Amino acid sequence: MFFAGVALGGVLAAGLGAFSENNLLLMVMAMVSAALIGGAANAINDVYDYEIDAVNRPDRPLPSGIVSPETARRTWLALTLAGIAIGWFISPIHGILAIASAILLWAYSARLKRMPALGNVAVAIILWLAVLYGGLVPPSGNLLVVQIGASFAFLTTLAREGAKDIEDMEGDALFGARTLPLVWGIRPVARLVLAVIFLTIVALPIPAISGYGIAFLGFAVPAAGCLLAAGWVLLSAGVEGMPETWQRAAGQASTWLKAAMVAGMIALALARIG
Repeated sequence: MFFAGVALGGVLAAGLGAFSENNLLLMVMAMVSAALIGGAANAINDVYDYEIDAVNRPDRPLPSGIVSPETARRTWLALTLAGIAIGWFISPIHGILAIASAILLWAYSARLKRMPALGNVAVAIILWLAVLYGGLVPPSGNLLVVQIGASFAFLTTLAREGAKDIEDMEGDALFGARTLPLVWGIRPVARLVLAVIFLTIVALPIPAISGYGIAFLGFAVPAAGCLLAAGWVLLSAGVEGMPETWQRAAGQASTWLKAAMVAGMIALALARIG
C-alpha cells in the first residue's frame, strides 16, 4: 500500500509525466523508500503485538516461531534507516517526511494503537503522507489534486481501522489495549465507521469538479460499490447485535474497505491519466 500510495501521488501530481525520463529514478526511489519504512513498521508492530497476535493471529511469523523478536527489531532498524537515507537523497523535505513517518509508525506500534482513536488517526495520516510523498517528487505537480487523492486514502483507512478494532476486540481486551470498541462499545464505533463511509461516498463527486474530470465518476463506481458493501455488512450485523456477529461483520467490512481503497486509487489514477 505504501509503494502504491507513493506511485499514486506522483500520477495525481503530474499524470504519466511523473514517470518520465527526468522523474523516473526519483519516483522509483520514493516508492522504495516508503515501502522500506512501511515494511519496517510491520516488523516492529509484530514485536509490540506479540502477545495479542498469539490470540488474534497465531499464524503470524513471531507467535508461530518462524521469526524471533530480536530479528524483527534488527529488521525494523535496518529498513527504517535505509528508507530515510533514500528519502533524504531525493530531497530534504522527503528526508524530513521519511523521519516523521518512521517516528509516527513506531509510536503507533509502541503506544498509540492501544489508545482510543489516536492509533486509528495515526494510520490514516501515514497513508495520507504516502500519497503526498509521491506527489512532491514531480517539480511542477498539482498539489491540490494530490491532496484530494490523499484525503480519500485518509477516509477509507480511518474507516478500516475502526472496523479492525471491532474485529480484534477479544485479543485487545486480554492485554489491556484501550481501543475504541472497548472504551465506547461496539455500536458507537460501528456508527462512527458507517459515518465515515457515508462521508466518503458523499464526497466522491468532489474530484470530478476539482481537476479530475467527470470521467472520474464512472471510474469510481467499483470503489463506491465496495464502500456500500462495507456499510451493508455492518448494518446487517446491527440487526442481530451479538458480539460474535459484529466481529465477523467487521472483518468482512475491513476487507471491503481495503478493496475500496485500491479501487479508489485506480479510479483516481485513471481519471488523472485520461
